[in-house]
Amino acid sequence: MTDHDHSIVDRTKDAAAQAFDTTKAQTALAVDKTRETVVHAYDATRKTTGDAVHQAVDGIESNPLAALVGGIAVGVAIGALLPRTQAEARHLGPIGKRLNESASAAVRAARDQGKQELSGLVPDKSNAKEKAGSVVEAVIQAARAGATTA
Repeated sequence: MTDHDHSIVDRTKDAAAQAFDTTKAQTALAVDKTRETVVHAYDATRKTTGDAVHQAVDGIESNPLAALVGGIAVGVAIGALLPRTQAEARHLGPIGKRLNESASAAVRAARDQGKQELSGLVPDKSNAKEKAGSVVEAVIQAARAGATTA
């Protein structure tokens, strides 16, 4: 190998060592930045989670009935999404059928009662004309009485 070849090899070694050192330094910086970012994200997440837990606890303590209703609603929703098993159908089927019939009867009764209440509130046309006429008469009489006293 000639001096020229040794010179090329030495320069290549030096360039490789310098590239290695630069890459090592940049990697260390990247690792440090990543570590800082992860620590910051962890701290922020921990604080946010703690705040959310405190808010939830405060909400439940200030309004436990709403929490109970919300919990029941979530339970019903989950129960509605889960498929019914054969054992449930066999054991609870008759109860569900009776509950469904009872609920339907209650809805029909409430609807009928509501219709009766509304029909009692809405006057028929002849009665409305009489009431309007008596109101107009009362206004005319009040106007006459006001004019005679003035």
